[in-house]
Amino acid sequence: MRAWMWSVWTFVGLLGLAQSAEVVQRTYRCAGGVQVRAVYQNNFDRVGVVFNSQTYGPLFQVEAASGVKYSDGRASWWKKGSGATEEAFLLSERTGKLLAKGCKPVR
Repeated sequence: MRAWMWSVWTFVGLLGLAQSAEVVQRTYRCAGGVQVRAVYQNNFDRVGVVFNSQTYGPLFQVEAASGVKYSDGRASWWKKGSGATEEAFLLSERTGKLLAKGCKPVR
């Protein structure tokens, strides 16, 4: 747990977000019991995602047919819906593999 929190705060610090009031952190529980942490910044214009001890981002908001999609060309975090219907997934754009799917926010 400490290593995971260190990753999140290191990521936040590297982005210079630690002092920003515009930072929103969310934890998601995904299919298979996998946990993902998303750190949104700048009114949800960008996000950093921590999954399986790996940090992805910053991912910047890009055009999407539906929902909100963030990408850096190597990975995508895509979320749809809001509140009880919110669901997200993490995709490796290099391999086309879904890394985490069916991610629901932990409330």
